Amino acid sequence: MASAAEADDPSLVATLEKFCLYETRARFYVIGSSREKRWFRVLKIDRSEPSELNVSEDPVWYSLQEVKSLLQRIDEGNRSTGGLTFVTKAYGIAGCIKFLESYYLILVTKRHQIGCICGHAIYCIDESQMITIPHSSMQTDVATSKNELRYKKLLASVDLTKDFFYSYTYPIMQSLQQNDTYAGIKEMPYENLFVWNTFLAEPIRSRCRNTLWTVALVHGHFKQVRLSIFGREVNVVLISRRSRHFAGTRYLKRGVNDHGKVANDVETEQIVFEEEAGSLKGRMSAVVQMRGSIPLFWSQEASRLSPKPDIFVQRYDPTYEATKLHFDDLAQRYGHPIIILNLIKTVEKRPREMMLRREYFNAVGYLNQNVPEEKKLRFIHWDFHKFAKSKSANVLGVLGKVAGEALDLTGFYYSGKPKVQKKRSTQLSRTSTARDGSLDIRVGSGDLSRLSSNADALSSTGFQDMRKEANKQEPLGDAPCYQTGVLRTNCIDCLDRTNVAQYAYGLAALGRQLHAMGLSHVPKIHPDSSIASALMEMYQSMGDALAHQYGGSAAHNMVFTERQGKWKATTQSREFLKSIKRYYSNAYTDGEKQDAINLFLGYFQPQEGKPALWELDTDYYLHVTTAGDDLMSNSYPSRSRLEYSHLASGESHCITPFPARLSAASWRPHRRIPSSAIGARRLSHLVTLAIGG
Repeated sequence: MASAAEADDPSLVATLEKFCLYETRARFYVIGSSREKRWFRVLKIDRSEPSELNVSEDPVWYSLQEVKSLLQRIDEGNRSTGGLTFVTKAYGIAGCIKFLESYYLILVTKRHQIGCICGHAIYCIDESQMITIPHSSMQTDVATSKNELRYKKLLASVDLTKDFFYSYTYPIMQSLQQNDTYAGIKEMPYENLFVWNTFLAEPIRSRCRNTLWTVALVHGHFKQVRLSIFGREVNVVLISRRSRHFAGTRYLKRGVNDHGKVANDVETEQIVFEEEAGSLKGRMSAVVQMRGSIPLFWSQEASRLSPKPDIFVQRYDPTYEATKLHFDDLAQRYGHPIIILNLIKTVEKRPREMMLRREYFNAVGYLNQNVPEEKKLRFIHWDFHKFAKSKSANVLGVLGKVAGEALDLTGFYYSGKPKVQKKRSTQLSRTSTARDGSLDIRVGSGDLSRLSSNADALSSTGFQDMRKEANKQEPLGDAPCYQTGVLRTNCIDCLDRTNVAQYAYGLAALGRQLHAMGLSHVPKIHPDSSIASALMEMYQSMGDALAHQYGGSAAHNMVFTERQGKWKATTQSREFLKSIKRYYSNAYTDGEKQDAINLFLGYFQPQEGKPALWELDTDYYLHVTTAGDDLMSNSYPSRSRLEYSHLASGESHCITPFPARLSAASWRPHRRIPSSAIGARRLSHLVTLAIGG
């Protein structure tokens, strides 16, 4: 609700949340109001120019009666040309865009609330509308040309009603730690790498010199659930944010670009808070992890008829400059240490993944030379598939140990420790006799496959030791603690195996978060508990959303379904159909999806007389040589998180590079192949196999 001060002083109104669009022959009028509709602002958009955008903001705050009087005067003044007409209600402007001639206004016309973080509402979009700004009498034939209409259709294919979310009052594009640490942000940071409509919103933001009129859209996944733990209500929020840099679809965006931006760069944040969070009583906690493509120059050709195309190292980078830029960017975003969990294969009949594994290993070893111990990259390799083949394997158990070691090094954000309570036997965890693998992030080999080769049973005695160890931990007092550093997980696609690993990390973190908040008495949650089950469903939902966005199908969830006890035959059939759907999407529809993303993000801006977007042989130069990544740079506070006093201690290790390196492959930008060049018979055969067995 609006404060009493805002009710008396409109200049204190921080946001406009409800809008009405009116039109005359000469202008559009956007009337924006605060949530309670007590104060109003007016935005005027000229309609007399066919290809220019003229926007002016009225600096006056109007009361309800005053704005009604203003609209009446506008109507009377335009009676000779049709008067003032109501067009639509809206809840924000997503942006403006121009193709070959006319500018278009993109409005959020329907929304619904999907969550609330510390009193700040989070929304998703139910409907959006694209409205042509110039009056039809001012437009030329270009406005209705075939290419103009195709661009409009292409942009509309980026569905704002799927996996986009925003908030008027909470910078959802930033982590809770950032928002709490750097409080007092006056405007939404649109230049953040997770705001997907930065380019679209810029024309209005730059002309109005504020962010009152636009909404900052984050693309990814948002899920919030409420849990009752020993009679206390807590909220668990899972947020995934996709980077707009080097963004795209599976086979068309792989590896790293010259700016150090990687494909499928996704930050995942897990927030836990009590209902009173944001007040003096409420407590909150958050932890961040990320996934991203292997930061090397590599690709796969989607035009090949194999469901698993060959992997090519596109360009030889002897000093790994792009890889270094990527990890420098991560250090700026999260601080040190940076822990790399690499889940790709080490042994294959036909070398594919293992080639990248070796070169990735070499890159980390090279970058760790002549670097201070605290800034060395921690590289952990674990062959997920090889270990998972064993019937006695406990994949989540091994990954949980990785997560525990990573959390020891990076810590997590907590707003303030609760008072020390007398320890009781009540706990969230239960004993387990599942087989597991042992590992240590700080060992020198950096190869988890060696560490987990001898699986050990976690007996009830072992769990009792864990409890005793947890009870020995001394409280940290009332001071907040912070995360510094990050766990970076990848497989080949950063979808299926990566999602399992991220769940294991989330589960380990949740135990520590609840323990820090005084909601449990041991910093661990048993994997078969109802809380773990609820969290697994959240990560499954997140994994499916991200897999659809990048790969074209839901994620493969064999580990999850086995843990949930679902029928194996049904699961295998479902997973196979996902593979077929992903193959179809990659071969037939990803080219157009990539074009739409490039248009939406502003990497391609149409010009009359220049080649159309769909005529380009490659979009490589759009993501490297244009100003897209540079002008819209990351917006992170300059102060390093290494300044925080809780910096995790731990022994670092350096990877010694292999003496031999992959032979250099000639560089070649990935080329899009038209769908007509793909064998339809091959696809038909695969579908028949999937359905008919």
